[in-house]
Amino acid sequence: MYAAERRRLAINHYAAPPDCPIDVFCGLLEAEGCGGVGLVARSLAELPLPRLAHCLADHGLVATSLNSTGYVLHADPVAAERQARLDDQLFEAALLLGAPINLIPGGMLHGGLALAAARTQALDGIARLMERANAAGVVLALEPMHPVGIGTKGCINQLSDTCRIMDLNPGLGLTLDLFHSWWDADLVATIQAETARLRVVQVCDVALPPDGSAPRRVPLGEGVLDVADFLQRLGAAGYAGMIEYELFADQLGAPPIRPLVHHGVQTLAGLLAE
Repeated sequence: MYAAERRRLAINHYAAPPDCPIDVFCGLLEAEGCGGVGLVARSLAELPLPRLAHCLADHGLVATSLNSTGYVLHADPVAAERQARLDDQLFEAALLLGAPINLIPGGMLHGGLALAAARTQALDGIARLMERANAAGVVLALEPMHPVGIGTKGCINQLSDTCRIMDLNPGLGLTLDLFHSWWDADLVATIQAETARLRVVQVCDVALPPDGSAPRRVPLGEGVLDVADFLQRLGAAGYAGMIEYELFADQLGAPPIRPLVHHGVQTLAGLLAE
């Protein structure tokens, strides 16, 4: 049921526990009728890139995202060098697989910077990465972060700022992650105006803990978001691309992966069919 809708779905490898390597994970996605997979640093480490490309092809999958370049604010030279090595892998994979690379600029705590200085430095880093990407023929997609991650993830948080940065960097696309942008007053307007620059769309549900602690990703149907409305607005705006389901196994307590994948695909396919 919903074969066409299932082909528009991908699940990010972040959802898989450590005992589910990328080749096994791709087999699970193929069995559910998915058309794509989101790749992470672990995916690239588990298989040499040519074998990874063959793995995706054998399972009828495309890479919907590569995660993640950026983190340009690191004052720690060891962390900066680690990210540079990952960037080299991501750019090589993007060329071979034809996949966009998520760009997460990094947070205030990475460089011990005040917010204005962090954002200025992030803009410089984004421009450098875009120069490299344009020269290499690689697509980057800037992902605004929920403000809860302003220290450790990203100091670019609002969709309006993200769109302004895209205007300053021709060719830069948008990663629209519902977890990070569900709260943003410009979400609907961005969907309507920026469909052509959407490169990655990621969804999940969001739980708001009653003790007021940080929002967290949860499986579909376990949180407060109207994911159906989000998908309908994307469709009405003309978006017909892939939808990537992004959860993190460690944040969920590493639940069994097969039922998690099955539930996510079944739920999203049904919503896309509405």
